Amino acid sequence: MSEQRWLVIRCPQCQQCFGHRSLTGRCPHCGQSLPRDSEVLCEVTSAPQLHIEVALANTPEGLRASLREKLEKANRSFEGTEEFSPRALMAYLRKKADENGVIDRMSVLLALQQHHSDISVDDLMERAESEGFVLRLDDGHWQFFE
Repeated sequence: MSEQRWLVIRCPQCQQCFGHRSLTGRCPHCGQSLPRDSEVLCEVTSAPQLHIEVALANTPEGLRASLREKLEKANRSFEGTEEFSPRALMAYLRKKADENGVIDRMSVLLALQQHHSDISVDDLMERAESEGFVLRLDDGHWQFFE
């Protein structure tokens, strides 16, 4: 079986970066069709690395080093937790959100405690934000994307 491969691509129209398996399709940000000569910033072989590289590519250059450090630290925290998968936890949290897809800090904390996790609420939700699962509404409240 061949190894997974993801490209980090910069849209020539909106200049936003995103991950995709090939240079075909459309930009998820603006909907522009991708020309074959679209800029490929890098190639990665894992979803966690893809999330980090896309987040960094869409961050001003002066902030990238500190962001990389935080994202990689959060990634190591996820990898060190074997009781549950991050994907399963996000699905669980999505179910705990209200009818508008909003979840609060206490609900996240209770879920982490229930799963015997040592990941902090802030680390988990910052990771979820950087991966595009949630949007921070205010301090202690997040909304899941559909």
